[in-house]
Amino acid sequence: MPEFSRTITVAQLLETKGKDLSLEVFCGGRYLAREITRPSLNRPGLALDGHLENYRAEIVQIIGRGEYAFCANLPQPKLKANFRKMLSPGTVPCVIVTAGMKVLPGICAACREMKVPLLSTSLDTATFVSELIAYLDDCLSPRTHVHGVLVKVSGLGILIRGDAGIGKSECALELIKRGHIMVADDVVEIRRRRGGRLVGSCPSMLKHYMEVRGLGILDVEMLFGVGSSMDSSEVEMEVNLITPSDGFIDRLGMDQQTTHILDAEISSLTIPVTPGRNLAVLIEVAALNHRLKGQGIITAKEFNRKLMSKMKEKNGK
Repeated sequence: MPEFSRTITVAQLLETKGKDLSLEVFCGGRYLAREITRPSLNRPGLALDGHLENYRAEIVQIIGRGEYAFCANLPQPKLKANFRKMLSPGTVPCVIVTAGMKVLPGICAACREMKVPLLSTSLDTATFVSELIAYLDDCLSPRTHVHGVLVKVSGLGILIRGDAGIGKSECALELIKRGHIMVADDVVEIRRRRGGRLVGSCPSMLKHYMEVRGLGILDVEMLFGVGSSMDSSEVEMEVNLITPSDGFIDRLGMDQQTTHILDAEISSLTIPVTPGRNLAVLIEVAALNHRLKGQGIITAKEFNRKLMSKMKEKNGK
């Protein structure tokens, strides 16, 4: 399962989000090719006073009102020297001064000498930080492509997987007919977001299209309405469709299976495909049962507890 992360340059940030974030280049416009590799921001704090222990020099540096007030009270030569030390690792993508505050000469001089872009924004610090983190998280989060179908079933994002021709798309088509929502067919792009959440989406060329053997390419929105598809969904459960000969099947559901995608763990379920089984209904029930498990209700274990209790009663007589 290939995994890849993206990087963006400061220039790309300005091009795609500069207007929304009210970003302007104050100095260092020649160095906008610097790369942003982490979906995080840093407010320097003690680093502004020359203390660089645990200082994160690889991410975007934000100068908010608190940092600005401290910098404004420093002699400009000392501020410049401290900023040079901050920027000396050479990995800082850029420095951004928020809230429309006037850029201090010491900061500007240090950025020029260290060839680091210095940007400013009129947005309040809290608003700017939340907007930029959301954008960077979307751009830079680890992602992978998997073969399968992603369907929103009873509010739960279910990734249906299995060998080619086993009936993944046919199962998803039946779920759509029953009122559930398709996210992606055949190729699912999955991103790991903050908190270990997995979010699946469809490559732009394949959105709301489905391929079913014997029918060809179907436009799900044209057939079932615009409410039958959505752009993305959290991936909360994996359902593997297999032939009965492929391996052992836990008939009681005592074993709680899981799988890992991009180092995030999600619940997993294996369903054998045999003639006459209504896979769509089984997946609907699996989604509802997953909700119960989330509330601490595991039916198989509850049944086993009652059974063992009954056996103890009989043995005690």
